[in-house]
Amino acid sequence: MTEARALALGRGARRALRDGARGSVETAFAAGGYVRVGQPAVLVAPVRSPFGPLSVLVAGLGPQPFAPGDPARMRRGALLVGRWRIVLDGAREVAAPRAVDRTTGWRSALADALAVVPTPPAALAGGLTHLASGDIETAVTELAGRGDGLTPAGDDMLAGFAAWRWADGMPLTLPSDCCAPLGRDYLRCAERGELPEPAAGVMDAVRSGDAGSATRRARRLAAWGRSSGPSLLWGMAAAAGVHPRLILPAR
Repeated sequence: MTEARALALGRGARRALRDGARGSVETAFAAGGYVRVGQPAVLVAPVRSPFGPLSVLVAGLGPQPFAPGDPARMRRGALLVGRWRIVLDGAREVAAPRAVDRTTGWRSALADALAVVPTPPAALAGGLTHLASGDIETAVTELAGRGDGLTPAGDDMLAGFAAWRWADGMPLTLPSDCCAPLGRDYLRCAERGELPEPAAGVMDAVRSGDAGSATRRARRLAAWGRSSGPSLLWGMAAAAGVHPRLILPAR
């Protein structure tokens, strides 16, 4: 087998990668892929990739390292995927998320961050309105599994909502059967306050009232995935009781 070394592990990835777990490659990319060896799936990617709670950042992966269906398993501290043996020992693990209290100016910082990402698609605006008004059951029905992206936009909105609620000291657990499988994996992390680094940075900047930092970080977040970045931010806004389209308190 060809050996490579993991340099960083997300907290969700660490929980999933336990000796004896078995599975396969679900989705393959040019430089990595999603590998499921239990719950949740983990994203194996090169070291310079954007980092999230399910990420395993690896030095030494070649081009097209995996193919869908490649067998995967955990054995003696290493992730075996296809022809690769990825050593996990010594990989940096991300510290637990911290809850930043909302301070004066958070609402303005949120409005500035929302101004640099696209507006929500009309098909999902109703679900966001239900989220902002506290009707979570209806919102889940209207958002879960819907929208564009590898993780559907509606699933990402629910994840942003859950992470903001965690930071507010009001964590929630959404139904286990909601969302597409990959969206559900990220949602379980968000319920613990764990978000992709770009989204976590925006949330911290907004909650601390730093409008300049929130705007800069939101521009970076907008490039996260096909639709994931903006969707995460729309979900945060809904959790704050702010309608993402109008930037006004929900009625």
